Amino acid sequence: MNVRYTRVGLALIMIFAMLGTSIALAASSASDFPVPQIQDDENGLISSDNAPVPQSGARNRDWTREEMMNAKPYPLGLEGNGKPAILSDQDLQPTGKPVFIEGYPPMDERPAAGTIPSFTLGSVGPLQPLGYPYPAPFTRYENFDQYKKYPYVTVGKLFFTQYGVDYVCSAASIGNYALWTAAHCVHAGDGSSYGWSYNVVFAPAYMNGKAPKGQWKYYKLWTRSEWYYNRDHRYDIGGVVLYRKGRSTIGQKVGALGFAYNLGLNQHWHNIGYPAAAPFNGHTQQICTASYAYSDTAFGSPYPSAMGCDLTGGASGGPWIVSFGGAGYGNYLNGNNSYRYTGNIYELYTPYFGDAAYSLYSTLVNDVAP
Repeated sequence: MNVRYTRVGLALIMIFAMLGTSIALAASSASDFPVPQIQDDENGLISSDNAPVPQSGARNRDWTREEMMNAKPYPLGLEGNGKPAILSDQDLQPTGKPVFIEGYPPMDERPAAGTIPSFTLGSVGPLQPLGYPYPAPFTRYENFDQYKKYPYVTVGKLFFTQYGVDYVCSAASIGNYALWTAAHCVHAGDGSSYGWSYNVVFAPAYMNGKAPKGQWKYYKLWTRSEWYYNRDHRYDIGGVVLYRKGRSTIGQKVGALGFAYNLGLNQHWHNIGYPAAAPFNGHTQQICTASYAYSDTAFGSPYPSAMGCDLTGGASGGPWIVSFGGAGYGNYLNGNNSYRYTGNIYELYTPYFGDAAYSLYSTLVNDVAP
């Protein structure tokens, strides 16, 4: 079929072609973050396997000291006051018996084979937590000189970029290639495949702008689907799988915290993080010690637990440790800094560690970077 074009027709075609090219160029340069895409999940867990990485701002190198110092502390605050209630284990209704999984010190500090003590759990009856109204009592102190000793050396700063902004959180080694942190440090919780963090590096035992154990680059991120799609603070738990550094995994280099789940509410924790928002500067590990204060029933069960603590943004993802004890065994991860309410600056909440937390933990410590 022959087609005849007039001069006017040809001019219109050229104009539309030019406009189409301009619109396409504008669309490609207007944003590094296209329309959100939904990502499939498996067994309630989602990884960053297929996450698109924005070309602008992506880097495959260590962070400079200036970049680390300028990273913004990820915000901790939620509006309102929540619905705090002092609960009992009967209110909590754990899904199973308490479980403790041993951690271990760095490879060069481990005892000879056969000398690792075994751990057995005795019978545990119903616990009635004492609980405290706000502000709950706590003690907070700075880690002055124990950074390279277990279990402090397992904790470090997590640097990452999310939607073009450089942030900092806290994280801890849990074994093999894996770290534990808060979900909001690995994903924005907006249901988008573009919400994943990138440029992620871990600096264990960070102190005053220095990373004595090096910077460890990420291979993959994990979180729960409840967080990924709905920003559900009951599941503000996440993890990072790291590449090896030299021939070592992060677990071999700095050791690993143990893991405890399905525990009763009446616990005493050591909470370690790197708060960077005022009045802190993010240069040092700060440690809160406190017992169970109350639960937040605003989101429904499983209810997040609160402890008294004044750590600020940058401490997100920092571990809550039960049976804390120097170079010996124990040191079980049983919570992480998730949120506080803006009107209550002397509290911090963690998601409850039940079967959902164990599912994430098991996936993380069994994942392997190439």
